[in-house]
This record gives sequence, structure tokens and C-alpha cells, in this order.
Amino acid sequence: MSITSKDIAKLAGVSRGTVDRALNDRGQISADIKKKILKIAADHGYVKNALASNLAKNKRIPIAIVLPDPKLDAFWQAPLSGIKSLESFVKGYGMHLEYFLFNHFNSISYTKSLQEAIDQKPKAILLAPLFLKESLHYLQIAHQNNIAVICINSELENSNVLSYIGQNSYECGQLAGKLFQLSNTGKKEICTVTLGHNSKNAIHIENKINGLRYFCKTNDLPFNIRDIIIENFNQNDVLEDYAKKIVDISGSLHGLFFTNSRAYRFLNSTRLSDRISKDAIMIGFDLIPQNIDLLLDGSLDFILNQNPQRQGYLGIVNLFNHFIYKKTIPAKRYLPIDIVMKENYEFYLKEDELNLELVI
Repeated sequence: MSITSKDIAKLAGVSRGTVDRALNDRGQISADIKKKILKIAADHGYVKNALASNLAKNKRIPIAIVLPDPKLDAFWQAPLSGIKSLESFVKGYGMHLEYFLFNHFNSISYTKSLQEAIDQKPKAILLAPLFLKESLHYLQIAHQNNIAVICINSELENSNVLSYIGQNSYECGQLAGKLFQLSNTGKKEICTVTLGHNSKNAIHIENKINGLRYFCKTNDLPFNIRDIIIENFNQNDVLEDYAKKIVDISGSLHGLFFTNSRAYRFLNSTRLSDRISKDAIMIGFDLIPQNIDLLLDGSLDFILNQNPQRQGYLGIVNLFNHFIYKKTIPAKRYLPIDIVMKENYEFYLKEDELNLELVI
């Protein structure tokens, strides 16, 4: 049986009220007595009844969720579903989630949602920091207002981030490089294709591209890497112009690396796979239904999957552990990058369902 606060009081020779003040860091108590109580609690594996404690104090912990609107990009439904799967559970402990969704093609929409979230004075923000410059500014504001920030999907090297959960973008790029290395086409041209992000203000995109370049350089691979950034990817004529440029070099094309989830938008619009050599290696990103269709019809050879549903889920787990159990949470939690092919994609779809066990 686990030790109780009553047991700790008896071992320490103090009242239960003194134990309560020490364990909950409130009220006046001498440093020596507090140290003694905390040591007894730690030595005996004491775990506070967080539910009873929070309900007794009628404690409300507002959490702001600042994510892209999944109506504008299907990818973001996955992390949102991971978050919502725990919403009713954490609400019982006083954690109340409020959603601030933004248009992730528009930095003004992003900053508006972040400002609205901060204005609500939450205890924490769970954030997808897609715009680098703007994120750094608002992280400073959050810090000044004692708002904890946990980031998913895009990693920022910033001391004001409590925790990051998601991909190691740089290693994603290196993994793409390894796949290109293992595929012997005898051709030299590789194109990275980014739809909808200025990579210089989207650190996760830039890191993927730099990781690919680093891998090729350090392994003396003879590839010439061209970066294609398509901002207006909803315009079919714009996509066709870029497709023609790729077709023009198709005789020397080793492969394409799509750096975000929108391979389907480019390949479905241009039918590029029917216009270039079948031995070109096509690497997509993110296991969404539209990309799975391309995997099944052979338009994509590989999809790199970053477990977005689990990112959202573990973001809430970290907040729960931070606020309810007062645990120290890891500054970084990199999730494995899956290499998904036509032959194994069903396993990863089932794994997404099975892996969301309660890990609090």
C-alpha cells in the first residue's frame, strides 16, 4: 500500500497541515521541516491524489490549444483528435481546453490566434509554431505572462519552450537521403518540393532540406539538389509550370522529396508520375488518406510518417503531468519516423489506433 500524507506526518512528527503545506508548496513552513517531509515522501514513493487535491481546491487550469484549422488542411485533424481523446479525462482534474485555430497559410491569422489565446490568460499553450519569426516574439510574451508553452510538430530552440514533442526534422531529411542512396537509378538530380511554406520562416521545413543536404554531402553522394517552393499551390496552372520544369530534367531525375503533407496536391493536379521515368524515387510526407491513395497507385514509393495524432495526445499528457502531478517533463520527446510503403501501410493505420493508450 502506498504511503499517505497521514503516514508522512507521523514519520516526520508534524501535523497533516504542515505536510500539506510542504507537499503543495504553500503557506509558511521552515526550510528544514519542508526538506525533511519531501525526503520522506520521496523515499516512500508518495504519489499525491491529484484529483482529490484539485477538486478540494476547486482549481481551474485553462489551457489554450493553438493549431491550424483542419478544415484547411486534413493533416491537422490527426493531432487535434489526439488532443480531444483526452479532453474529458483531464477536465475532471480541472484542466479546461479552449481552441484557437488559425489559417496556417497566413501569418496574420497565426498571430491573431496567439494573441487571442494569451489574452485569455491561460496557464499554458499547446502550440504548433509554424511561423518562426512570429513564434519567437509571442514566446517572449507568453514567458512574461508566466504562460507555459509546449510545442508540437515544429521544434524551436528557445528557452521559453517548456517541452517539444514531435519529429526531429533534420533527421527526417537525413532519412530521405538514405532512401535516395539505397535506390540506385544512376541519375543525379533530386528536387525537394515544398507546397505552401516559405522554408526560411518554417524551421521544420528548412531543417528537413538541410538534413537531406548534409546526408548527401557527408556520404559523398553525387546528387544535385534543387529546392522548389510553391506558395500558390491551389492554382493548377502554377503547379503545371513547376511540373514542366521537372519533366524537362526527367532524363537525369533521381527523385523528389515532398517536405510536407501536400504531395497529393501536386501529383494529382499534374499527373507527374505518368510523365517522368518510373524509376524516379518519390518520397512523400505524412500518412493522410490522400497520400495513401498515391502510395497504393505507385505515384509515391515511400511516405515518412511523423505520428501527428500521438503528438497532440502526448502534448496533453505532458501538461497533465506538469500541472497535476507536478512532474518534471522532458524538454524534448522525439517520436520515431516511420518509413511507410504500400506493403506495410495498414500496420501503421492500426498502430495509430492502438498506441494511444493512457500513459499518464
